[in-house]
Amino acid sequence: MDFVMEIVFEFIAGFLFIYPGAFLRWVFFGRKQKLDSYIQKGNAYNFIISFSLILGLGLLITKLF
Repeated sequence: MDFVMEIVFEFIAGFLFIYPGAFLRWVFFGRKQKLDSYIQKGNAYNFIISFSLILGLGLLITKLF
């Protein structure tokens, strides 16, 4: 059961933290390379950008409501 939970959480974390960060890097750096290259390299940067975005949106929503 622990193995299944680990796979599920790894997939969710990968989806929530890697892809949005790679997309934002791709948009802000001028789309000179393919999106896939931003996904494959710089996972730490993608994670930091996505985590900051999620945290910032969460703080913004809690302040508004």
